[in-house]
This record gives sequence, C-alpha cells and structure tokens, in this order.
Amino acid sequence: MENVTGPCDDGDEVVGHRSQNDVFVTTGAMDPVQNESTSTPLAKDIPTERKTRVKRERRKMLKKKSPVIDHSPASEGSAASKQGLTESESSQKKMKRKLGDSGARVDSEEEKKTKKQKGSQRPNYFVSIPITNAQISAAVVEVQESVLQQEPRLVKAMIPAPTLHMTLLVTHLASQEQISLAATALDKAMPSLAELLVGRALVLPFSGVGHFRKEVVFVGLAPGQHRDTLEKLAEVLQRCFEEQGLLQGECRGFEPHLTIMKLSKAPKLRSQGLKRVNPDLFSSYTDRFFGDQRVDRLDLCSMLKKKQEDGYYHTESSLQLGGHQHQEPSEAELQRVSKRLVEDAVNRALNQYKQETLQNGGGPNTAAVPPPENTKESTAKLDTSANSTTDSRK
Repeated sequence: MENVTGPCDDGDEVVGHRSQNDVFVTTGAMDPVQNESTSTPLAKDIPTERKTRVKRERRKMLKKKSPVIDHSPASEGSAASKQGLTESESSQKKMKRKLGDSGARVDSEEEKKTKKQKGSQRPNYFVSIPITNAQISAAVVEVQESVLQQEPRLVKAMIPAPTLHMTLLVTHLASQEQISLAATALDKAMPSLAELLVGRALVLPFSGVGHFRKEVVFVGLAPGQHRDTLEKLAEVLQRCFEEQGLLQGECRGFEPHLTIMKLSKAPKLRSQGLKRVNPDLFSSYTDRFFGDQRVDRLDLCSMLKKKQEDGYYHTESSLQLGGHQHQEPSEAELQRVSKRLVEDAVNRALNQYKQETLQNGGGPNTAAVPPPENTKESTAKLDTSANSTTDSRK
C-alpha cells in the first residue's frame, strides 16, 4: 500500500492508504511507529458540526476585533460612511434617552420652557393716551429734525407725529370676541377711574428727553402728584383686563414716557453699524419743556391694522374721561405756556451761539445767530405776540 497525504478544510493534513480497489480510507489512529514524527490529530476526530461552529465563532471574534469594511458600490457612494456609523449610533442613543415608554418624544424642562417662550404670542393691541396737544407734537418734531440733521440714517426710527401716544398696557387679542372683551374691560374701568379722579382733570406735563439703553428715545414725564394718579390709573386698567382673561403672566413695571424714536423700527441699521443712538444727538433737549397733555380719553388701538385717515392707530374702542377735550385754555395757562416758549427760544439761541463760536475758533456767525444783546428784544417780541394771541381769544 502507498501512503497518501491531502489538505483538510481547516489546514490540517489527513493521512491514509489506498486499497486494492483504489478506495480512499482514512484511519482512526496511526501506528505508533508512524506517529513518532507528528502529533497532529486527524481531521476525522472533530465532527463536521463542531468544525462549522468553531469557524463561526472565529469569524465572530474577528468581526469584534476589527470592523468589517464594506466595499460594495453603495458604501463607496459616501466617503465618511464608516465614520458616520459611530455618529448615527450616538444620535440613536440620544434619541432613545428622549423617548418615553410609549415611544413619544419627551422634552426636558429647559426645552419646554424654551418652546413656551418661542410660542408665546406677541402683543398686537395696546391701551394708550393719545397726544392731542399741538405744542407737544411740534416740539417732538423739532427734536427729531435736529437729530436727523446730525444722523440722517435714523429717519426710519422716528415715530410719526400723528401717532404720538403714551402706552398704559399691551396685550394680545386673537379674535373678534377677545377684542369685544377688551372693549368691555375698558368700559368696566370707568367707575374706578371716576372715583380715582374725583371730577378733577388729569394733566401730564412732558419735559426733557431721555433714553432706554440708547435704543429708545423718549420725552419724560415731569415729577409730581400726577405720576401717582397715572400709575393708579394703569393699575385699574390692568386689573380689569385680567378679570376678562386678557392678560397672562406678569406685567412689566409701568414707566410713563412718550416714545419719539426707537431703533426696532429700523432693524437694518444694525447691519450698517448703528446699534445705539448717541445721547449727544439730543443733549440740548434734556431740560426742554414740551407742554401739558390733558387726559381726556383712553384708546384701545391695534398695532397691525391700517392706520386711520388722520394718521393715528386704528382704534377699536375709546373711553371718554370728563369730556373737556375741546375746552379753550385759560388766560393763565396761555401766559404760562408763552413764558416757557420764550425761555426755550432764548436757551436754544444761546446754545447755538456757543456752538458756532467754538466751531469758528472764537468768532460767532452773526448771520446765523443774533448777538446776545438782541435776545431781550426777541423776548419782548415773543411776549407781545403771546399777549396778542390772548387778546384775540378773548
């Protein structure tokens, strides 16, 4: 017989002999003399199923130790597919943490708070005191024109004179039903307001120009008892609107002011580098008296609807207070206003004279500003014109 060797599937050699009928027969064990040179077990000692299981386990171990690189056409389409595998697994883990038992997304408390703030409805209505005194409107226009001469880009930030008002509260009204409720709240405030005013007129003296964070420029309200009355009036309105369910959350502290310009009206200015209004632009008006506004009515106005023909906001409802809006001013009031106008004119002339003196290196521009000695004459002329106006009204 002739000894024959041949390769096995797992790399081991098989030893056997060929019989007379040329049938290949494997032997279960080798002769001790023949086995002295090798101790490798025969392939037949390991059952076929066990060999298959061992191969599978080896493949699994290899897969765990080194990731399998997919060279299929689909995988070649993305250069970072294998790196994205880890990222996708990480994102899936994060998603699982945000999913509840039912499979629905569960937001954290911080996310809920952020969504609530984003979803909150912006105000679209407000209750205001309209500025009906032409003296105040004219003085505001004068300040705006002075600022625009120095910074023309602020033209779109100016509040038009016909829309001048003092805001008492803001709210969001989502339907016509809520608008009707707001009008009802305004009417229900009347008894409390009448008790607060006790038949006396509420007069608001406006004086001086200030700003909020250099983004909103306003005319301030002079100090006095009228401020306390105005704050109580605003509190009455807020309470009536809360009773109708038209105010949600906490209202900001009431700070009475008359806005004359604000940067939020012209958002493109930020891209142009104009993020703040320089207070020097209106520094000459910090002590200016603008006039007295008598509170004769309160208006419920829309921020979004088309304005009225006179330029004022679309008014849904108004509440008349006292009904003296067309009453002629008294002689004492006219004299007081005339005196303030004269003082303001003199102060403006002196300020302009000083500025031109500095600009011209000590020499004033006599063509632009009259000499200081002529100030008394101009004052006398203004007093004469004021007196003549008083006589004509009589």
